[in-house]
Amino acid sequence: MSRFFQPRLRQRVLITSVAIIALVTSALAGVINKLYSQSYMASYSSELVAQMPMVVAQLNRAGLIKDVDKWIDSLDPSDTDYIAVVCDQSDKTTWVSNKASADKLRNVCRYLPENISTPTLITMKNHQGYIAYNLSRNKENGTIYQLVVLRSADDYEHSLAQLHKRTAFYLGLFVLIAVAFLIAAFHWGFQPLRKLAFQLDQMAEAKREKLDDNYPMELQEVTMAVNRLSRISHDQQGRYRHAMDDLAHSLKTRLAATNALLDDASLDRRELNQRIMEQISQMDDLVQYQLKRAMVGQQGLQKSNVELKPIITSLDRMLSKIYADKHATLHYHFNDDLKLPLNKDDLMELFGNMLENSFRFCISQVKLSVIETNDDFTIMIEDDGPGVKPELREAIFQRGVRADQLNPGQGIGLSVCNEIIDSYQGKINVEDSELEGAAFIIKLPKS
Repeated sequence: MSRFFQPRLRQRVLITSVAIIALVTSALAGVINKLYSQSYMASYSSELVAQMPMVVAQLNRAGLIKDVDKWIDSLDPSDTDYIAVVCDQSDKTTWVSNKASADKLRNVCRYLPENISTPTLITMKNHQGYIAYNLSRNKENGTIYQLVVLRSADDYEHSLAQLHKRTAFYLGLFVLIAVAFLIAAFHWGFQPLRKLAFQLDQMAEAKREKLDDNYPMELQEVTMAVNRLSRISHDQQGRYRHAMDDLAHSLKTRLAATNALLDDASLDRRELNQRIMEQISQMDDLVQYQLKRAMVGQQGLQKSNVELKPIITSLDRMLSKIYADKHATLHYHFNDDLKLPLNKDDLMELFGNMLENSFRFCISQVKLSVIETNDDFTIMIEDDGPGVKPELREAIFQRGVRADQLNPGQGIGLSVCNEIIDSYQGKINVEDSELEGAAFIIKLPKS
């Protein structure tokens, strides 16, 4: 999947945050709208009450109410829950309505604010709540009088309490819904992290080799780094395993040569000790070489130009002792001062495995030739053995594959040679030899 189409953690958080904000905002908008409607209605009612004298005056002037006093007398003043009081500028109560007298409200004006331009909640001495409104304000004989209308606040306080309960209920409900959405958002938003932890546990238990590739963009660098680290660790383990296999394979040849030297009665003690020390030295070099390969890999070994003839001479002497019963002869054709652009240990390992393989399968002859051109070296190692079947000519360079199942071996030698040659950008293949056996052809670039 392309990295441009990977889900982003920030997108997850953004989407869920916007959803939560939209939900809470919608809920608060509904509550505010309800409160605003109630406030607007209260404001409208108060303005309507304030305009009542003006309406009555207009009706009287229009002749619709011909006798205001008679019209007023026709009304029942006791059929109301409104209380009226008249206060002077010194907060003295100069008159109270019948309802006020019935409710034993006296000296009401001392509890009233100076200016009641809007309906206002006040509390009397008996802790009874009233809604007061200044209906009119007049000046007569130098004294300011104001007519104040009051009404019991019981219904208002009850309605307000109900409003508070409903508001608390709905807000609580909205908060619970928002929290539920938030929990779901966190569960969804951080699901990749839980998946990452689970897959890391699987990697630790060797149940998987790498992490999936379909993580959000913010985790891509982390997962790629973990996969890279896992690959490096896996390669390191493979190098160690291969190095140990290669070391065992190489030491086996040297140990066989040592045993052959010990069984050779023609060698005096001094020469025997010298030959055995030579094999021990080569085994020590092999151990150091394989450990270095395991640590840094084949590509990390330093190249150098190594003279070929001394190495071939040493290997010929060793292999002639191991396969003394064959009386095999190695013929080599190259300049005595020829140098190959390989690490010395790589050169020893490469030709040691190739020649050991040829000595093992030959009848009596092994031939080594090197042709140098301007760009590369062509190395040909031939024998007069049974050769390699065409269907096995590619497979034999893989670990564990052997061309001849009847002969003992682990199928490691040729795969080691292939790895060494590949690390130097070379190629190896097998063909039929003029000696009627196998011909291994190696091409190595000079640079």
